[in-house]
Amino acid sequence: MIEFPLRVNYNQQDYIYYIISAPSKKNLAIEILLDGKSYTLILNEDKLWMEVGLEENRSLEPGLILTISRAITLRYHI
Repeated sequence: MIEFPLRVNYNQQDYIYYIISAPSKKNLAIEILLDGKSYTLILNEDKLWMEVGLEENRSLEPGLILTISRAITLRYHI
């Protein structure tokens, strides 16, 4: 399920992303599409969103992960 595009601003740059799979209370994982690449974010035991399956040439900046996860958390009331 890809929804309409969402936008966040991080370090004075706009990022457009799509939510591929939304989080729920049972499944605290988010799959997003950003710049044509799929990323999975999970909520760890410290209540911080982290990227799963890191690759050197594909990893997101921690601040961008935080910005996107905050926007999604507000949207889905997690």
